[in-house]
Amino acid sequence: MHRPRNQSQLRRRGPKREPYDRVLIVCEGSKTEPNYLREVVAHYRLSAANVEITGDGGSAPMSVVDQAIELFEKDPDYNAVFCVIDRDGHTTFQQALARVRDSTLNRRIGKRKIGEARFETITSIPCFEFWILLHYDNTTAPMARYADVEPRLKAIPELATYAKGRHGLFAITQVRLDAALSNADRANRAAADTGTDNPTTLMPILIRYLRELATKKAR
Repeated sequence: MHRPRNQSQLRRRGPKREPYDRVLIVCEGSKTEPNYLREVVAHYRLSAANVEITGDGGSAPMSVVDQAIELFEKDPDYNAVFCVIDRDGHTTFQQALARVRDSTLNRRIGKRKIGEARFETITSIPCFEFWILLHYDNTTAPMARYADVEPRLKAIPELATYAKGRHGLFAITQVRLDAALSNADRANRAAADTGTDNPTTLMPILIRYLRELATKKAR
C-alpha cells in the first residue's frame, strides 16, 4: 500500500552542497554581473549550494565590500569571498580595495577557527563591459567610463542591442571565452608595464577559479 508522504518529503528540496569550495560572490551591479555569473555557474554545472551570487551589495564599491563582510560574518563557512566591482566614476573604489586588502575573514565552526577564507576584489577598469569587449577586441586603449565602452560593444553584431542587465550574455560570448582570457592577460600585462591600471580586468581570476571547481566536481 502506498504511504502518504510526510511534510519533509513534500517540502521542495534545495540544491545539494557538493564536496568542493563554498563561494560567495557579491556584485556591484544588481543585474548585469549577477546574471552573467549565474550563467557561468549554470554552464559549469556548479551547485547553487556551493556558489552564492548576490547583486544586493549596492552600487558603490565600499557597500559591496561591507555587504560581503556582513554576509560572511553571518555564515563564516565560505572558502572564498569575491567582490566584483568597477572603477567607472566611483569615489570609494580605492577605499574598497584597501578594506579588502586589510581585512581577514576567519572561517569558523561555532567559535572555533578553521582557517582563513580567500578574500579578493575582482575589478574591471573602467567597467565590467570591458571584459565582455575583450571577447571580440584585443584592445589596450584607455577608456574612462562605461560610456566609452558601450559604443565599441554595440559595433559588434552579436551585441548590437546590448543593454545592462540583459540575460544570455555568457551564452552569446562563451565560444570566445579563451580569447577573452588571453586578451585580458595581455591587457593586464600592458597596463602593469606602463604603470597604469586602465584598462584592466581581473575577471579571468574568477572565471578560472570557477572552471577549476568544475574540474574538481568532475573527478
